[in-house]
This record gives sequence, C-alpha cells and structure tokens, in this order.
Amino acid sequence: MLLDLASRDGEFKEVTARMRRLMLNLLGGAKDYSVVPIQGGGSFAMEAARSSFVSRNDKPLVCINGIYGERIFKILRLWGVEALKLVKRATEPLDPQEVAEQLSRNPGVTHLCLVHCETTTGIVNPLDAIIEEARRRGVKTIVDGMSSFGAIDIDLSRGGPDVLVTSSNKCIEGPPGLAFVIASRELLEKAVQEPRSFVLDVTHQWLSLERTGEWRSTPPTHIVQATTKALEILEGEGIDARRRRYEKVRDDLVQELEGVVSPLLSAELQSPVCVAFSAPSGIADQAGFDGLYRHLAAHNLYIYSKLHLATRSFRVGCIGEIQPSWIEQLGCAFRTYFRSGPASSMGTPSTRQACERGVEMSSSFAKDSQLPFSAETAVLHAGYRRDPVTKAVAVPIYQNTAYELDGDLNHIADVYNVKADGFTYTRIINPTTRALEKRYAAVDMGSDSLAVASGQAATFLAILNLSSGEVGDNIVASPYLYGNTWNLLHNTLKRLGISVRTADPRRPETFERAIDDRTICLFGEVISNPCLIPLPVKQLAEIGRKHGVPLVVDNTTTPLVCRPSDLGAAITTYSATKYICGHGTTLGGLIVDNGKFSYRGASRFPLFNSPDEAHGGIIWRNALQDVDDLGKSEVLLKARMTWLRDTGAAIAPFASFQLIQGLETLPLRMKQHCANARIVADVLKEHPKVRRVFYPGLFEGADRETVDQTLNPAYGHGAMVMFEVEDEQAGRKFIQNVDLMYHVSNVGDARTLVTHPVSTTHTTVPREKREPPAYLAARSDFAWASKMSTTSCAIWTGRFPQSDNL
Repeated sequence: MLLDLASRDGEFKEVTARMRRLMLNLLGGAKDYSVVPIQGGGSFAMEAARSSFVSRNDKPLVCINGIYGERIFKILRLWGVEALKLVKRATEPLDPQEVAEQLSRNPGVTHLCLVHCETTTGIVNPLDAIIEEARRRGVKTIVDGMSSFGAIDIDLSRGGPDVLVTSSNKCIEGPPGLAFVIASRELLEKAVQEPRSFVLDVTHQWLSLERTGEWRSTPPTHIVQATTKALEILEGEGIDARRRRYEKVRDDLVQELEGVVSPLLSAELQSPVCVAFSAPSGIADQAGFDGLYRHLAAHNLYIYSKLHLATRSFRVGCIGEIQPSWIEQLGCAFRTYFRSGPASSMGTPSTRQACERGVEMSSSFAKDSQLPFSAETAVLHAGYRRDPVTKAVAVPIYQNTAYELDGDLNHIADVYNVKADGFTYTRIINPTTRALEKRYAAVDMGSDSLAVASGQAATFLAILNLSSGEVGDNIVASPYLYGNTWNLLHNTLKRLGISVRTADPRRPETFERAIDDRTICLFGEVISNPCLIPLPVKQLAEIGRKHGVPLVVDNTTTPLVCRPSDLGAAITTYSATKYICGHGTTLGGLIVDNGKFSYRGASRFPLFNSPDEAHGGIIWRNALQDVDDLGKSEVLLKARMTWLRDTGAAIAPFASFQLIQGLETLPLRMKQHCANARIVADVLKEHPKVRRVFYPGLFEGADRETVDQTLNPAYGHGAMVMFEVEDEQAGRKFIQNVDLMYHVSNVGDARTLVTHPVSTTHTTVPREKREPPAYLAARSDFAWASKMSTTSCAIWTGRFPQSDNL
C-alpha cells in the first residue's frame, strides 16, 4: 500500500489501526489495554507516560539497577515529584520480595516504576512477580519495555503492568522515530494531566485516536508503514522464535570472543537482547572504548555498543542487527585490537584521539556524598590514571588551542551541540584542565568542577550563571568579603542589573528575611578575608533549600579544612591561585557543584527551565542525558558552554598543570599551615604590643559553635591570623619593618606573608562599608571584630613559622 506522505485519509487511519492491533496481539491480545503511538523516540514516550499518569501529589517508587532506571528517577525529580528509589547493582536483578518490603515500609507509594530489561548490563527483571506485589497493594506500575518487547514474552492478558512503554526499533526491528505507550483503559480514562509543555499529553492523544482515528502529532507516513510491516514480520516469526534467534547470535558471539573478553553476567541472568562483557585494560575509560569502536568501524563492523564505567563493562546491544556472518569478523577484529594493543592496531592517533585518550574518567562517585577515595588519595589519583599509549602517569600538558575534528560530521555537530563529549577549543575544554576539574571535584566531594582563569573569574561566573538575564535579580550576601569580591557584587554586578542585599552571618534569619522571588543565591566566604567572620554554612544551606535558593560560598581560605559541598552548599568557588597552587606562581579558579541542588521548575531560574538562546535554544537538563563526562552537573555544563565560552575567562593548560602539581601536596601543606597559624596566634596573643588577636581556633561562644560545625579539626582552623596593634603609627611601623616575612597581597603561599588590608586589598571598599553602622549599633562584639582599621594587620602563615622572626 502506497500512501502520500502527508495523507491523513482513510487508508492512513487503517494502517494506524492495524499497527495498534498488532501491538496488542503480540502482548497476548489484551482487551483492557489501548495503544497510543507517540512520535519520537522511546525516551520521549517514557517521559510522556510519566507526565500523564504521575502527578506531583503522587509518590512513586523507582527500582534501579542500571542507568535507565536512574534516568526515570531523575526525570520525576526534575518535575518536582518526590520519588523514592530502590537501588541494586547493575549486575543483580530486582528482587520481588525486596520490592514488596519497600512497598510495605512506604504505604504512601502510588506508582512503581522499573525497567524490564536493563540493557546497561543486559539483565532481565522478573516482571510478573514484581507486578503481582504491586497489584496486591493497589500500586500502579509503569514499565520501560523499550529493549525487551519483541524478544521477551510479555502477556498483558494475564494482568501485566498498568503502563508499558516501548519503541518501534530495538527488538521490533522497525525504523526509529515511533514509540508506544500501552496503558490500561481505566488508567487512560482517569489520568489527570498536569501542564508540562515539553511532553505530549498521552490521554488527549488516545482520545483523538479513539474518536477519529487521527493523531494529534502525526509522524511521517512511511514510518508508520514501516513499523506496521515490522510488526507483521514479528507476528509471523513469533516472539519465541525471535528470542531463540537472538540467543543463538548472543551465544555465538560469546563463544567467538572467548579468551579475549568475558561475559559480565552468568548465563542464567543474561537477556537475549544484549550481552555485556567485562572491559579489559585497553578500554578502562571512554577514550579507550572510543578507540575500540573506531577500530570496528574501520573494519565495516557497526554494532550498537556502550561503555558502563560503574561495572567496568561494555555492552553489545541490538543483537538482531548483528548478522551471523559478522560474528567471525567481530572475533577477528576484537582479537586484533586487544592482542596487538590499542596503539598499534589503530595506527598513529590523531591529535584529538591522543587528547581523548590522555584524560581518563575518574571512578564514579559513590552515593550520599561518599568518595571512592579519601581526599589524600584523590589529590593524586582522581580524574586521571595514565596515558594509555606511553603509560606516563603524570598528567600531560596539552598546550593546544584546537583539536582535529575527524570522523563523522554528524558526530562533530553533536560535540558542538552538547549531544556528545569531545574536545573542541581550549577556551571551552582542554584535556589537562579537564583532569584538574575531575580531580578537584573528587577532593571537594562535588559532582563536577569547572576551572577558570582566576578566583575572581570563578566567583563572577558562578553568580552570573544563575542570573535570569533580566534586570531585577538580587543576591543576599555577607558584608564580610575580600575587597575585590565586595566591589564585584556592589558595583560590577549592579551595572549588570543584579543588586546585593547584605545580611548578618551571625544571624542566619537575616538572610532568610532578605530572600524574595528574584533572589538567585545566598553568598558568603566560609572564613572571611580578612575579618575571619565564620559563615554558618549548614544553616544557610538549609534556608536556601527551603526557599529554592542555592548557597554559593567562597572557600578560598580553607580548602580541605572545610568541604562546603558536604555541608549543603550548592556551589563552592576557589581562588586556586592560593593554597591549591601553594607556591604563589599560578593564577586559577575553580567552581565546584555539589550536584544536589535542583534548579528545575523554579521561576527564578528561567535559563535552566526553558530554551537558552545563548546556546541555540538548548534545555540544559535535557543535554545532561546526551553527554557522559560533562553530564555530571547541569549548572557547570551551562556555565562552560555559555559564560566561559563567551567571556573567555579560560585557564591556560600550563596553569592547570601547575595547579595539579600543587594539589598533590595540599593535604600535607594545609595541616602544616593551620598548625603554624595556631603557633603565631598564641605568640601574638601574649605579645604586649598586640591589642587583639582574631583566629578561629581562639573563638568562643556562638562563633566557636559555628567554627566547630564548619571546619574539620583534623586539619585545623585555617592559616590566617588578624591582629590589631596600638595605633596607626604602630601598624605602619610593623608593616614597613617586616624582615623574613613578605609584605605581599596574596594568600596561601609557601612563604609567610603579611598585609595591611585597609591600604591594599580593601582600598576599593568605602570606609563606611568597612564598619557597617547597623551592625556596629546592634552588637558591640560584632563591631570590633569586623573592623579593618589602620591598626589591623593580617598574617598568612607559610610552612615554617618557627624560623620566622616575629
């Protein structure tokens, strides 16, 4: 039957109706279900189903044993649905008894969501038993059957899931571009659609089909024809026969690759639709896997395959697409690649390939903010292992601006459009810098980090990245800030339409009172420079979460001594120039995202929740699903691809290399810095010419409580000491007569530094702002502690103050 591609006449309706009938016939001829075709891929259909059948008042339980189950959970949370999750390893099937126990412990659960065949590793979950446990408790079930329908028998006539979602390709062996939501008629009739503009209303689509035979969103006619034909072939072959065909291909492939790679799962757990193999050392990361994939393509062997770092495995999927005649060729290609070694089998790598191979993926972060490494180990090992070609273990300097764009043009376009990982231009991403970013994210317990040209650039980009793009945004900030940061907030940002409201860090409720619907962040320094006012990070983070406002903190003065991500701070900035470098030689800044704050659905963050014209109308939450390495942080992906790209505040590769060197000894140095600072504070406290000494280790009362809650005593209390001498003349005399110490406006050097803030770092702050009258009137102790007068001096202790002539 040939139809006009724009046709919506009787013939088209007939094909559509036949396609729907075939789907139900293959599912056991269920009479209580209906099929709703969806234009687009299976993931879009899954989003449409969840959007139509799960409201914000519901409480779903998502069963996860692979990346696709995790994706379901993320989508629900993105929509503001408070989902629970049951997590198992990707190599273990879901246990119906464990699911039943979870449902019993959580009687408020309304929906159960799971993946039937988790192709992360190719494991099949026991669908019927799980559905029975849910039905017994009146819980609705939504099942991702994308990779199982057509090769694993699912009989809805016996009472299957309430909603099953699948697509036209995979085991149906039809064309991509069409998906199906198969739902019970009862559920379709009762579904209440919440307005979500970016997904299709399944209920309205169903009603249109039932009443008129027409679709509200019609795909090209040839897609419907081809899908219908594929379903007819599947019906003729039979699901059992197709499963046996797939199993033979799978078993032959496993046998052919014996001795080269081993199946990840035991035979009784392995599905017929894909097979996962434990990755040998040659493909320990995405770069190594890409090399394997290019090698197969060079031999005209195109197979659907992906790498899963958590299980150190790669899967071969879409078994039905593998021709039996290919299997021997695949075995030969695999043996050539692994036994000859990736380097020799691929020939001389291109510049881009070498860069991709040079930066290895770090181990995935464990859940609940637990690191795979301690901080002391992460500074040496996270984010990079070795160069797979030369076996060099130090991160190389890729002193390079651009990268050869070889390969398929569609893939190149995907890299530029944030649909695939890759290196394009050093202003945006560089292999040396990427190793620094991943390493410091691990050190700081964040999901990811972004390296920029300086600490000032880090603060600027972190805040601007949250802006709405419209005049009227505001920040609620502590008044106790480094001088140039104060100027950035109160002058530069004001010129960009962002105002600043100050609040007292000793009274967290003043931050809460200052928040309104245009507040984009709370901001402060963990230990302020130079006043040493501690920031109650935990309390402010909680206030921020309550109102949907992220807490952004500058932790330049206390890396490792405080890890704000673990205390709830959404974003942490650093001047890596300071302690991370450690030698006063290199400028750099870091932005760390803790990965737990949700910007989604909030009106105050429109550029996170609607198309961003700064990058071709991209929706950043969707982009995370298309990239792996850069997909760990929505906020930093946006910052990288817009603000870093457009402002050019890029760090140089050599600077990143220098910071990596400094980072390796940071745990040792910070402990020594803090110990030395305490020695200096104790000496100054007893000196007859010193009026007052300010050091977090000496604080008492409420300040001490904040310090104890915020800083890690295993390291100490920071390395800065501020003190006051008798008068201005004494202050000037002290500064002008330092001998072994250096009068330098810097922080975190290996040398002991001394500075006079009022005449150096804080000259741009108006004098009346250095001693805010409101606070002076409110609290006398707060007043003198906040002064930056001509009598105040600050010492940043280096590593060996015992030899300093104080």
